[in-house]
Amino acid sequence: MGKRRKLKQRCYVDHPRYGNEPIKSGFNFTKEEIDHSFWGYQWLNYFPYTAIPANIEKQNYSTYPRSLYVDIEASCEVCNRLFIFFAKEQQYWYEELGFYVDASCNRCTDCRKNDQKIRSMQLEYELLNANPNRSEKDNRQLKTITMELYQLGYIKHADKINRIKLNKDSIPTKPCQE
Repeated sequence: MGKRRKLKQRCYVDHPRYGNEPIKSGFNFTKEEIDHSFWGYQWLNYFPYTAIPANIEKQNYSTYPRSLYVDIEASCEVCNRLFIFFAKEQQYWYEELGFYVDASCNRCTDCRKNDQKIRSMQLEYELLNANPNRSEKDNRQLKTITMELYQLGYIKHADKINRIKLNKDSIPTKPCQE
C-alpha cells in the first residue's frame, strides 16, 4: 500500500468576528451553481460548503449581482498572509453597507485595522495642525502624532516635527552651525 499524503492545513489570519476557518453554511450548492452566481468566482479559491444565498435587492450593482456569497481565500496585498473573506462579511458589506458588489477585500483584518489607526492619526494631525490656538497639551499630542507619522514614513520632512514648539523642550528650527 502506498503512503497517503496529508494535505497541509493552511493558516489564515484570525478575523475578530468570524475566526480563521471556513464556516459551513448548511446549504448544498454545486460548484457550477456557485460559479454561475457571480462572474468572478470562477477565478477565485473558495470553499463551496460555505455558500449562502444573497438578497440581490439590497445589493449595489450595475450588471451582474451576486446571488450567492461564499468564503473566499485571499492573500493580503500588504503583508501577503492568507485570510478568508467570509460569506457573512460579504453579505454585510454588500447588503448592509451598500458596497459595490465588484468590490473585493484585499487586506487582512490586521492590516485594515492598522490602516484605520493611521487614517485616524492623520485626521488628528490635520485637526491639531489647523488650530492656531493650540494648548500645550495639544502641542504635545501633535508632536507625538507627527513623530509617529514621520517614523512610519507618512511625513517626509523632520522639520515639521521641529516646527511644533513646546514650552519646556522647544527645538530650534535653524540649521546647525559648525
